[in-house]
Amino acid sequence: MKSIPESFKELGFTVGIPKNREGEKHSFYQAYVKDLSKNTSLIVEGYRRQGYSTYRFSFYKATYIDNGKKINEKVYLENASPLEVLQRVTSFVDYIERSS
Repeated sequence: MKSIPESFKELGFTVGIPKNREGEKHSFYQAYVKDLSKNTSLIVEGYRRQGYSTYRFSFYKATYIDNGKKINEKVYLENASPLEVLQRVTSFVDYIERSS
């Protein structure tokens, strides 16, 4: 079985984007980004949450303007298990690739 980072890498996501807080990298955060266009990206974020044995993930599409300000966000999945998010993202990426 492949790991979550390996699976996202195969789907074309940039893997291992750390979140910095006050100059330190935190191991309780995971992020994966796939650019769809110059201003639009698919983003998967994973957090360690109390009460869960695995990371919990959010999956959304965000659009930014040139100065980096977010102008649109569509959330597809929140507080999902690794398996749920991987299935949904794989389905979404397959749909996009078939449509183009």
